[in-house]
Amino acid sequence: MGRYEEALADLDHAIELNPEYISWLAIDRGEAYRAMGRYEEALADFNRGVKLDPEDDWCLYDRAVVRKILDQRNEASTDLKNAIQLAQQSYEKNLDVPNEKCRIAFNQALYHLAAEEIETAESLYQSTLSHGPSPNCIREAIDDLKDFLAVFPNYTQASAIRELLQKYLTNIREPE
Repeated sequence: MGRYEEALADLDHAIELNPEYISWLAIDRGEAYRAMGRYEEALADFNRGVKLDPEDDWCLYDRAVVRKILDQRNEASTDLKNAIQLAQQSYEKNLDVPNEKCRIAFNQALYHLAAEEIETAESLYQSTLSHGPSPNCIREAIDDLKDFLAVFPNYTQASAIRELLQKYLTNIREPE
C-alpha cells in the first residue's frame, strides 16, 4: 500500500512487544526498508534475520537481493546458493503438503531467477504449473515477481514469467 513509515513504526513496536518473533519481524522490516530504498538498513535487518534463523531461505533471498543492489555480487551469489539448497531440503520434507510444496517450488524458481539461472527458473515455474497449483499459490508467486521487478524493473525474464503466471491464472477457474 506504500505506507512504509507507518509499517516501520508498527514493526518497531511489534519487535519491542514480541522479541521471540524478531526473526520474521526483522525480515518484514527489512522488506519495508528495501522498498523505501534504505538498503543499508534493510541489509542490517536481513543480517539480523539470518543470524537468528539461518535456516530461513526467504531471508537469505531477501538479503541477496539487497546485496545485488549494493553490488555485493559474490555475497549475493552465496546467499542465493544457500537459499536454493535450504528450499530444496524444505521441499523434500513437504512432499505430502501440496500448498506448501507449491510455495516452496515457486520460491526456488524465484531464487534461481535472481541467481540469473534462467533455464532452471523457467523449468521450475513450468513444472510447478504442470502440477495444478492453487490460484492462491499462483497469486503469491506473481506478487513475489512483482516485488522482484520493483527492484529490478528491466529484468525481462522476470516480466515474461510473471505474464506466464498471470495467463495461467486467468485460464483456470476458481473452485465454487
